[in-house]
Amino acid sequence: TKSTAAAPEFIAKDEAAPLDAQATSINQLAVLNQAANENATSLASELGYDGSLTVGALEDEIRFYQRRTVEACLELGKRLLLLKELTPHGEFEKRAELLGFSKRMAQKFMASTLKFSKTNSSSLLSAVGTQTKLLELVILDDGEIEALENGETARGITLDEIETMTVSELKKALRD
Repeated sequence: TKSTAAAPEFIAKDEAAPLDAQATSINQLAVLNQAANENATSLASELGYDGSLTVGALEDEIRFYQRRTVEACLELGKRLLLLKELTPHGEFEKRAELLGFSKRMAQKFMASTLKFSKTNSSSLLSAVGTQTKLLELVILDDGEIEALENGETARGITLDEIETMTVSELKKALRD
């Protein structure tokens, strides 16, 4: 009889073990989530951020500011182009440096403005998302930009692919 009594007890413990392990895992996950939320709240306070602390809301805000960054790049380029026109020969580079731009970076901003002000490239600019991608697309000619705008491929890539690529993937695809 001892062996009969021990068997059900052993089975009960055996069946309870996965439930106990699952409950422990759930509790550990809850503790980690609470710690992450407390850390995020603390960091938000430290940074002076008073927006939503949900992943979806943060991603939406990031996309918003990425678009603004692209727009800001084009606006910087416009102003750099105008500044270059207004300054005497040889002074532009010094003025750009005083503003914190290397000669190469100022050229990239100006080139992107000239490139994308020629077409109605709103869908392209939306797909680009970041200033770094925008500056990479400067190497495209007008026909390639127009092709992308019309849903065609340029250099073997589409507008949808540009949107999902990392900067390094885009750079490689454009150069290949």
